[in-house]
Amino acid sequence: MSAVLKPSLEAPSLGTRLVARGKLTAPQLERALRLQEESGERLPALLLKLGLVSERDLAEALAEDLGLPIAHPADYPQELPLDGVSVKFLRENKVFPLAESGDSVTVAMADPSDTYTLQALELATGRKVVPRVGLPSDIEAAFNRIYGGNGGMEQMVEELEEQDEEDIQHLKDLASEAPVVRLVNLIIQKAVESRASDIHIEPFENQLKVRFRIDGVLREVEAPPARSTAAVISRIKIMARLNIAERRLPQDGRIRLRLQGKDLDIRVSTVPTLYGESVVMRLLDRESVVLDFTALGFEGQPLERFLKVLAMPHGIILVTGPTGSGKTTTLYAALHKLNTPERKIITVEDPVE
Repeated sequence: MSAVLKPSLEAPSLGTRLVARGKLTAPQLERALRLQEESGERLPALLLKLGLVSERDLAEALAEDLGLPIAHPADYPQELPLDGVSVKFLRENKVFPLAESGDSVTVAMADPSDTYTLQALELATGRKVVPRVGLPSDIEAAFNRIYGGNGGMEQMVEELEEQDEEDIQHLKDLASEAPVVRLVNLIIQKAVESRASDIHIEPFENQLKVRFRIDGVLREVEAPPARSTAAVISRIKIMARLNIAERRLPQDGRIRLRLQGKDLDIRVSTVPTLYGESVVMRLLDRESVVLDFTALGFEGQPLERFLKVLAMPHGIILVTGPTGSGKTTTLYAALHKLNTPERKIITVEDPVE
């Protein structure tokens, strides 16, 4: 009666496939396998926890290894179609029932190679379990839709205590506490998932607004309440190594972090306003930067003219355009073209990118 998966997945198999796909490096895999030996944790969950791969890349590798389809967001029902199984057990093991028919039940699982969970489900339901690969975020979103948030923004905000904006040390301690750290990480994660180029965090008298710039257009998204403003902005300033005690002058900084398997450069700018500091975070995925003029859309006569000017011994090139149009990427590509062993290059940047 036990579900049969093809083939039985072993850690090296999954890791080797991710390395072959270019989603993971060999040293990163070695590190993860060492930690797996120490902790006993399953490799898929460990890779996500370490931020070495994205949910999508991991799901595709699991689906290919196990010969299973991936559950899409539209596959998740509005109500749980299964009774007699603990919701706590399902949630903790990242399993969501999709449908039931006769003697079988179809479920989305973050890790369908987890035979213990599969066997436990079959014992609890008395039916054959047919697994699909589910993204952890899709599974959690499905549970939140039915049972409300648990670990989402609402839960994190509830854990925040009231802030005394004049007590700098208290504010610094608050900004380093787990709820605020998770809250800021969640905002950045949602921006990355939305393919946003910028995050705007703007305080007003009775609310805190968060907006993402997607395809050049600002779109308002879910935001923490106004009482969390000081803690959220202080957390971002600490990450960017800015002075959290200075609120009357603009500041610039940068954050480097790895999220969902991507190396991110985040340029941070703060500006004082009437109700607190307004923060703009510019997201740059270092791995997705294309340093090739043809791939950037240069071709024909404009490309020839640009390369001719670039080859001149002296002069100036002005690159202008709206936010997200590719000014920085074009300059990166130009520097990449000029960067040869016999040439020394010094850039003057404010802020340094």
